[in-house]
Amino acid sequence: MAKKRPSRTRAAHVRDLLTINPTLARCLEQQRREDGLLAQIRALLAPPARSHCINASITEGRLSLTADTVAWATRLRYMATDLAQGLAKSGVTEVRVRARPQSRGTQVRTTRHVARLSPAAADHLVMAADHIGDAGIAAALRRLATRRQDTPFDEPLT
Repeated sequence: MAKKRPSRTRAAHVRDLLTINPTLARCLEQQRREDGLLAQIRALLAPPARSHCINASITEGRLSLTADTVAWATRLRYMATDLAQGLAKSGVTEVRVRARPQSRGTQVRTTRHVARLSPAAADHLVMAADHIGDAGIAAALRRLATRRQDTPFDEPLT
């Protein structure tokens, strides 16, 4: 006689499990509202700006909008009045825009660029240094004259 498999219970959907807890249910509802608000905001914006809005919420009539970069946050600040007018039916009276903080790993590194001079420009700087009465300026011009084209790009100058 063949053995029967034990009956499997139907797996519950994650959303069903989350809505059992009242606190999590409120969080899900708030997230749905914010997603709808973000969709409304994106509909008011020009296509290039839409993808740079990453989060939105309303608290006491104040719209808090988060952009993905500082540059886009600045552009959205210029559009704040238009956004407030477009969302007046939703109770928005003020718009605040901020940029998402950058993580430490994504910060842009800058390299030191050393300007190099042609030999003729270096000679002119040395001649100018010879005719200047201020010793500090003359020394600075002579240091600048050492940045010639034959100097390696990343070699520190003395």
